[in-house]
Amino acid sequence: MHRIPRVVSIPVLIAFLASAFFTSCGGQEAQEIKIGSVAPLTGPISTYGQSHKNAVDLAVEQVNEQGGLLGRTVVVIHEDSQGDPLIGANATQKLIEQDHVVAIVGPIPSKVGMAAAPIAEEAEIPIVVTGTNPDITPGKDFVFRSCWTDDFQGLVMAKFAYEELGATSAAILYDLGNDYAKSVSEIFAETFEELGGMITTIETHPTDAIDFRAQLTNIKATSPDVFFFPDFYNDANLIGRQAREVGLEAQFLGADGWDSPDLDLATLDGAYYTSHFSKEDPRAETRAFVEAYTEKYGAEPDLLAIMGYDAALTALDAIRRAESTDGEAIRAAMAATSNLAAAQGDISFNENGDPTTLPAAICRSRMALLSTS
Repeated sequence: MHRIPRVVSIPVLIAFLASAFFTSCGGQEAQEIKIGSVAPLTGPISTYGQSHKNAVDLAVEQVNEQGGLLGRTVVVIHEDSQGDPLIGANATQKLIEQDHVVAIVGPIPSKVGMAAAPIAEEAEIPIVVTGTNPDITPGKDFVFRSCWTDDFQGLVMAKFAYEELGATSAAILYDLGNDYAKSVSEIFAETFEELGGMITTIETHPTDAIDFRAQLTNIKATSPDVFFFPDFYNDANLIGRQAREVGLEAQFLGADGWDSPDLDLATLDGAYYTSHFSKEDPRAETRAFVEAYTEKYGAEPDLLAIMGYDAALTALDAIRRAESTDGEAIRAAMAATSNLAAAQGDISFNENGDPTTLPAAICRSRMALLSTS
């Protein structure tokens, strides 16, 4: 079971999972093992996709520098989902039917993972999603996950707000069309009330909204201690600015969707949000990943980078242990993963293909504050 973070001097976080891929034909392709990657390389949340792509490329590069797998070079085929479920589903189908990958890493976000997972399951191709919606993996044999789920981070943030910040009232605003935001909000509200807190109001907004002033004015009128809005970073930036404009004085809280280089730290200065790892984590595997990523790309990794990296590591490790590019063999090896030393933590899976022992971090304006050991 997951461990709840506690306040410490050094932060730690979590996440993990992986996937791999295949090719069979003749000539050059016979010397390659193809894996697929699906991520939003363009569109409103493209920083997620670019981080994911960079990290998967890094993991594959490191494996190839050590001789590849099964005596063959690993090749990654990247597909752009644009953050759209239909496009992501088509990309997944293309990777399986045309590119003949042996496994898939991604997609992110959850709504794309929800669309892609059944396709991989039916084709019996292992897929390691990096979405946090709890409903992605249950009931599937070939679907795994490289991170904890929304129910965990909703619980963590509610406990932090009530127990660490001393908040007794909270208001919530989320994207009604975003399964990720909805599930995190529901768990936060349920947990906060179970702890003894009061939810003053729950407001929603349509996807792609740009004006939130009506909802924010309603929230301000309830005078909450904390204001929780677990949207993606692009919406969080707009909501934060408009909340300041209407004079909302509550402590701002968010979720892991805020973890992006494009988060407006000036607007959201002092806000707290959940994340999957800390760049300050002294764990050897985390330090090695942060240093390698920073050296290669000239920027520190974000949570989508470490989730993508660990997803790729998990897939590549499963191929190595399976000694095969057969989908069922890789699936069996992946399901048997036990304490794999990945960048975010040691990875093991439960019966749903979800990681079982991952800590969570609470970050504040890019400064991780909470850790678990």
